[in-house]
Amino acid sequence: MSFRTLKVLCCLIATAPLLAITSAAAAEYRITADSIHHHIAVLAHDSLEGRQVGEPGEWKAAQYLISVFRRAGLEPKGTDGYLQPLEFVKAIDLGDDNLLTVNGVELRLEEEYFPLQQSAGMSFAFHEIVNVGYGIVAEEEELDHDDYAGLDVDEKAVIMKRGTLPVDDSLRQDSAAANLDRYQYLSVKINTAVAHGASGIFFIDPEDGDDSLRQAPAGRIDSKEIPIIYLHRQALARLGLDRAAPAITSARGRTDLVRTYDTAYNVVGYLPAATDTTVILGAHYDHLGWGAENSLYRGEPAIHNGADDNGSGTAALLELARYFSSVRDRLRYSLLFIAFTGEEVGILGSTYYAKNMTVDSAGVRMMLNMDMVGRLKDQEGLIVFGAGSAAEFADYFDSLTHDRFRIISKESGIGASDHTPFYNRGIPVLFLFTGAHEDYHKPSDDVDKIDFEGIVDVAELVANVVHHFDQRGGELTFQRTKSEGRPGGERYKVTLGVIPDFAGDVTGLRVDGVSPDRPGKRAGMKPGDVIIKLGSSSVGDIYEYMDALSKYRKGDSTEVVVVRGADTLALRVLFE
Repeated sequence: MSFRTLKVLCCLIATAPLLAITSAAAAEYRITADSIHHHIAVLAHDSLEGRQVGEPGEWKAAQYLISVFRRAGLEPKGTDGYLQPLEFVKAIDLGDDNLLTVNGVELRLEEEYFPLQQSAGMSFAFHEIVNVGYGIVAEEEELDHDDYAGLDVDEKAVIMKRGTLPVDDSLRQDSAAANLDRYQYLSVKINTAVAHGASGIFFIDPEDGDDSLRQAPAGRIDSKEIPIIYLHRQALARLGLDRAAPAITSARGRTDLVRTYDTAYNVVGYLPAATDTTVILGAHYDHLGWGAENSLYRGEPAIHNGADDNGSGTAALLELARYFSSVRDRLRYSLLFIAFTGEEVGILGSTYYAKNMTVDSAGVRMMLNMDMVGRLKDQEGLIVFGAGSAAEFADYFDSLTHDRFRIISKESGIGASDHTPFYNRGIPVLFLFTGAHEDYHKPSDDVDKIDFEGIVDVAELVANVVHHFDQRGGELTFQRTKSEGRPGGERYKVTLGVIPDFAGDVTGLRVDGVSPDRPGKRAGMKPGDVIIKLGSSSVGDIYEYMDALSKYRKGDSTEVVVVRGADTLALRVLFE
């Protein structure tokens, strides 16, 4: 950390208009756009370099959060003061001792093969490699597909194709065959092979595959105890093997992967009240640094300040801590404020906290999560996920209105943000989100685009929810919901490159933005278009759109039908 950078950060912290809570009789604190602006200006300052987990910017941000929590009168509730440290895998790199010889031919590392990050580091020698097709076992009655049927793979290596079985698109639309898509993910295939006793796995691309594999961030990797290797098309060509059914008779060598570990930090503050029953308010404070794996930016490295994602939610969390500290004498339930780390690399911080709570988990009544709440004026309303995760939420949200914006409640309590680990533990959750936009995961997500007054509105709504259920008392009845949480966690082989309007009240999927040099843009799509059909699949909402998109591979071409104003247009798209 340079002296100049530290000086800038310290000045920003020192000038924060922080609340001094002197007594229970202190005046009720009012959340303002200026105070929201100040927090985001600190968190999204270039000196924090995008707050990437495990980097100095994350630590600087954590120190700022601690300073706000402390001055607001919150008690430390981490395992090290306000901090809850957690170890994570920061990177998995190729070591110097990788070797692979297939059918007697030594292959070239990276150019012709590489070990996957899930692989163990070990020596191996296989004299029998069993071809298991796509490596799919789908036991549902309507599918009844088993690539391992009649094969003995115990203590042998297997070779399988990535992706899923080719199925006619019309069959996908009209039958349960579409459910095969759930089996295409590498993690599912790896777990299936391990369950069948395989001692090694080789992946190849299907004949129409693109011969590329982008791996997940290291923090999301579930390592196994067997070698797992990806063979490039070039390796099969040099070995003279049929790509449709390569016959490998022997494979020997070593896998060497170097795991780099680091420490990340949740920041946890506690506001005790009349009882130790607890409501959790959370927001993640990490972002993508100079880009990281999840960036959608294509260009020279640039700082991703993440003003909306999630400086906005973190600022709301800080201001709510200050507000509730000023009215603590009115609270029945205690409040726990958590700024989570590692959301961008697989909800690491919230997952860790949900498993290692610093309050009695049996006393946690509900969890409210704020993620990307800074673009309210640019959207059609505020989306609240999780309205179906407690039976008692229905009456409240059915009657909830606001004179400045629309509130769109969604039932699902699961999605790609920090509420999910709590939902998975049977805790009612609410997740507030103002919607995606063209600056998502790009350097352009900066302070100048933020709707500060809108964040005040969001924070006041959260305060209203907390007060309502605090005064209501009684238990909340947890309910499982269908999985319609914020899209974004799913992985697809192709994309149109459009930004969905999650709040759009239309039949179809309204396009909020179109990324340059992507299939949608090249097909002629424009912001405001409403997608009503993709190929043979009708699109009634974002979930039908995602289901339709999952049926395509790179190189496929299809027709996209959009409504543009009074016109209905058919656009030809090529997935590249």
